[in-house]
Amino acid sequence: MKIIDVRLLPYTLRLKYPFRSAHETVTQRQITIVALRAAEGQWGYGELEAFERPNYTPEFQAGARLFLQRFLIPSLKGRTFEQPEEMTTLFSKFQGNQMAKAALETAVWDLFAKQRQTSLAGLLGQKSGLEVRKQFAVGISLGAQKSGEILFQNVKTAVAAGYQRIKIKITTRTEAANCLPIFQQFPQVHFMLDANSAFTYEQAAVIFKNFTGTTLTMLEQPLGVNDFTEHARLQSQLTVPLCLDENIFSIDDVKTAYQLKSCRAINLKLARVGGFTPALALIRFCLEHQLNVWCGGMLESGLGRTANLALASLAPLTFPGDLAPATQLYTNDTLTKSFELENGKLSLPEGNGLGVQLKANILKQLQAQPNLMKD
Repeated sequence: MKIIDVRLLPYTLRLKYPFRSAHETVTQRQITIVALRAAEGQWGYGELEAFERPNYTPEFQAGARLFLQRFLIPSLKGRTFEQPEEMTTLFSKFQGNQMAKAALETAVWDLFAKQRQTSLAGLLGQKSGLEVRKQFAVGISLGAQKSGEILFQNVKTAVAAGYQRIKIKITTRTEAANCLPIFQQFPQVHFMLDANSAFTYEQAAVIFKNFTGTTLTMLEQPLGVNDFTEHARLQSQLTVPLCLDENIFSIDDVKTAYQLKSCRAINLKLARVGGFTPALALIRFCLEHQLNVWCGGMLESGLGRTANLALASLAPLTFPGDLAPATQLYTNDTLTKSFELENGKLSLPEGNGLGVQLKANILKQLQAQPNLMKD
């Protein structure tokens, strides 16, 4: 396959309600849609999921977009690819910038799947040797709330929608305490808390001992984004499994966490690890070493969420990921047709590649963008 056309479209999503975490409060979400055309004529699509500011990871939208234009896209010129995995090898000469790499790599996988007349999930299953599920349970992530009553109402709405796993963002001791009575009121729900590095070891050791014996399934990233040793110390003192998120940019980070016993679970984010090829390697390592691995989300649009759904369809990822339909978040999603939640489950689209269609106005805007493969 030879890529002859690459276009980038910055796009702003409007949230229906503010989403607050320890990193920031998001009221609108900037993404960049990546479109690639092969010499045979098919188009492949990906989504650049870095946030507007470098609060969650060092990457940010404007910088990652520039990295795509200056380094990654020029590296495609004059090359022919036989397999999508070759993209990871090609990009390995550039350090970091995982989200920029993942955006381009996702579009390449979409193209390869379309050329082979199979779904993206099907191609991932073929490459990994793992079974693909057509329907599977997904979870929802709720932003932090200072009021326990507002949080209760949000949880009640999520339970009514059929979600069997609910993640709650917390930023303070009080917000954590507000979750305890909610766990008792919904004993059938699998809850997890995500602190996004809001606490020190000393704070976390005290706060989360109170959750022993509750229905808390998992505690995500209570400590620093670069910390493995204090997470290991905390994990040794808690019965609830810790999950690492912001620490994990590569399989080497997972190996470090495993060796130090920093956690018992990994939040795998396709964009943060650089795309499908490194994600599949990371899944294999977790399976071999009995680490729970599941698919997280990054407030992506329906396009990016579809790519995550393809990854989450792999049978070993049994823990429901943060993959609620994007239309529950945004007033102006990217797709012509939204996903329908059925008893807390989503079904994979049936078409080739990603299997979804971008809205007509977005396709029109993409066609108006310059072809970055031209000299």
